[in-house]
Formats: sequence, structure tokens, C-alpha cells
Amino acid sequence: MACNCKDIDFGSEENFAQQIMVNIPSHMEGYKQARLREGLSDKICIDPCIIDEVKELWSFGIETHGCCCGHNKAESFVNVHEKEIEKMLSLGYVQNHPDKSRKDTFRLKSV
Repeated sequence: MACNCKDIDFGSEENFAQQIMVNIPSHMEGYKQARLREGLSDKICIDPCIIDEVKELWSFGIETHGCCCGHNKAESFVNVHEKEIEKMLSLGYVQNHPDKSRKDTFRLKSV
């Protein structure tokens, strides 16, 4: 899916309005409970242009901890639990975080 976020600013009302709210998958119960302890929702919002790819990662059992399409202003990314790093590399994902010591951030393939 193409990214139509060209003129949408990060964190803007328009950004939140176009995102898709989904339930946190059952294999990410620990993440869900941590969010609830912090007073956050048991649902997460995902940019529509990357939702299929994130759901595919979930179908492989990968635990994600945030993602963004980049809004045509920055690189797309998905953060994963550290236990998922090797699996992401085996799926051909490229690590992509400005802080090179962080190995849990990967560039998405669909954007």
C-alpha cells in the first residue's frame, strides 16, 4: 500500500485521525499488560499504509513495540522486542536506528 501521509505531521490531530486502532495480539500479552499498568489503552494505533506488514509480523509471532510509516518525511520503522532481533534479520529486515547501539529498530519493507 502506498503512503498517503505526505502532508501529515507527526503527532498531529490529522495523523491520529487517519490511523487504524487495533487490538494488541494475544502473543503480546506482556506488552499489553505493561501498557495497562502505565494507564495506556489495550489497543494501539497503526498508520494504514503499514498495517498489513505489521499484522504479517504478528502472524510470525513477532512482538512489536511501535511503528511508523515515516509520513514521507523520515524512514519507516518498527521496534521489536530484543528477543525478535534475530528473527527479523532472518526475514531480511534491515536494522535502522540513528543510535547504532540500538538493534531493535528495523526499516519496514512496504513503504
